[in-house]
Amino acid sequence: MISNSQTDSDRFKINVHRGVFNTFKFNYIKEYILLNNPDLLILRFASETIEQHYLLKELNYNILFTDSLVYYAINLQNIELKKLKNELFFREVTDETSVAFKSIIPTIFKDYKNHYFANPELPKEGIIDGYIEWASAYVNSIDESKKSWLVYKNEIIIGFATCSINKIDNSCEGVLYGVLPDYAGGGVYTDIIKFTQNYFKEQNFEKMYVSTQIQNYAVQKVWQKEGFLIANAYYTYHLMKIQL
Repeated sequence: MISNSQTDSDRFKINVHRGVFNTFKFNYIKEYILLNNPDLLILRFASETIEQHYLLKELNYNILFTDSLVYYAINLQNIELKKLKNELFFREVTDETSVAFKSIIPTIFKDYKNHYFANPELPKEGIIDGYIEWASAYVNSIDESKKSWLVYKNEIIIGFATCSINKIDNSCEGVLYGVLPDYAGGGVYTDIIKFTQNYFKEQNFEKMYVSTQIQNYAVQKVWQKEGFLIANAYYTYHLMKIQL
């Protein structure tokens, strides 16, 4: 449930581990810390476990609450294919277009605040690099569990979408979406959501998920309008080793 995050460790130059829990396993967390001695432990807990989170103070770490992550879901079998408002073209990201794909991410996410930004001990210059690495992981023509598209308007790249696929439970997830600031508004983001809904519906997937930080109100309004309903939530904590 917890594992080393090599990308985070390399980016921030400290020993970073992370885990996600649907049940609160305090003894497991305590033993893991003793065995692995992380400098930073990033933990996400299902919101239903909140009454036990006070136990984290028993660990010899500084505890920072860094975000609330909310998941929305929709049954794709219950919706009709949707017409896009704008004339957009969606092209799967290839090795040839991956440089252009990576180049738009810093501009799109430069003002977005996630759980890394909430930790004053982390260098901010490494956080945008994290978005680039995260999105770039979906540029993989071999891995059938990942899909990514560049969004074009009048042959100009204006945004992107990255999604994941889980064939075991016939579900998919809109992992990361973005629109360049100059093209925000006018329903472009909504059209990207509609496109991915249409794509996975036509591929006969049953459920689709999306997630974001609770303070990201604008995208949640779009999701609700397009039929997504809130499904669950997680609280994120950063446990920072106390320096003696």
